[in-house]
Formats: sequence, C-alpha cells, structure tokens
Amino acid sequence: MAAEAFPSTVLRLLGIMVPDGLSPANEEVLSRFSPKAVVIVMIDNFGLFEAVVYKPEALLKNMELLALIDTGDPYAIPLTNAILQGHTAFHLIRYVKDYGKFAEAICREDDVSSIGLDGANTINVHDDMATYVESTKHISKTDLLFLHFLDFESLYAQYGHRTPPKTLLEKIVRRTDNWIKVLLRQARVGTFFIVIGNHGRHPIPLDYEGKLAEWRSANAPIAMMFQKRTE
Repeated sequence: MAAEAFPSTVLRLLGIMVPDGLSPANEEVLSRFSPKAVVIVMIDNFGLFEAVVYKPEALLKNMELLALIDTGDPYAIPLTNAILQGHTAFHLIRYVKDYGKFAEAICREDDVSSIGLDGANTINVHDDMATYVESTKHISKTDLLFLHFLDFESLYAQYGHRTPPKTLLEKIVRRTDNWIKVLLRQARVGTFFIVIGNHGRHPIPLDYEGKLAEWRSANAPIAMMFQKRTE
C-alpha cells in the first residue's frame, strides 16, 4: 500500500469527502472495513522483521490485514508526513476536525511542527508511558486518534551500552503490544486500528548476525490493520 494512499483511505472510512489532489484510497481496505472511528498508531523501529522475529501477541492475534508500505523514505518523520498530509496544503487531523469530527494527536512536543500539527488538536507528552495513559482517556471519545510511540532511540542512548540493543528493542515491542491490547479493549465497537511501523528517526546498529542480519537489512515498514468487532 502506498504511503500516500492513507489520507484518502482514512477519510473514506470515516465517510468524509476526499479533497482534490490526494492519491486514491486503497479499495481493498475499504472493502474489508466499515469503522465508526479510526486509531492510527505509529511505532518507531518496528517493521516486518520485528513482527516476524518478536511475534507481538496482540497484534498478530487481531490482525486482519497486513500491508507493506511503499514509500520513498521509511524513516519516522517522512513516513508520518506522507501518511498524515498527502500534500502540503492538507493535513488529515486538521481536515477531519474541520469537517466536524473529533480528531486528536498524542505525541512529543518536538513532533508538533515536524509533522504539521498545532496546539489546537495535539496533546503533548514526554514519553511513551504518558502517550499510553493519555490514549486510554481519549480512545473512546475520538473519531480519529493518532499516537506516536518512539521510546526506543532515547532508551538506546541511555542504556545501549549496558543492554544489547536488540534486547531493548524486543522489550519495547512487547510493551507496546500489551498497551495496544488494552487500547483495543477500551475502544468502542467499530474502531479501526492502523498500526504502522517505521525505521525510526535515525539508523541504529543492531547486533544481529548471519541470516537475521540479512533479513533486518531488508526490513520493510508495515501497517497492521484490524477492527474491533465485538466487546
């Protein structure tokens, strides 16, 4: 799925008119889901490799559709911009809010300008735990909610000399997976989750060897999609 197809796809899922200039929506996604609300979860340093190797239980159990994301830049900020903006005169969260629906982003203060947000539709937090806590308060109230989990690189900078980076990354993936399990439980029936993994903000050397190292080097950003069907 092309990164640029996400804005129009989300708009059509929410029953909102797509403005001129956006790339066409993904018809397969539209044919399989009919949500009442959409939650976009962005996870840094998470891709097809991590999903296969670490096997995040909640994500794999609930996943209904897996998309490899076709993008010219798989790193966090460029990919997030492609998914939320589509083109420079449009921003998904602002457009949904202007349409009259409740749209919010929960992210770090540094992200606000980097991904085209503003204070009117953003809750600023200082770490992933705060992102999670705030999301539990808002997930049942919003029509569109965007979350960004990005602790791995800051924790790697703090603890990488004491903890192998792949061990640290595995812990982050499993922790975030547990949080998503809770968010799914708290969401309204009909909420559609798009869990997107990117390559992080900066390349980080991980101590894989042999085939694992080869597979990691070919890692692809992904979108894991599922809808809450029943309580």
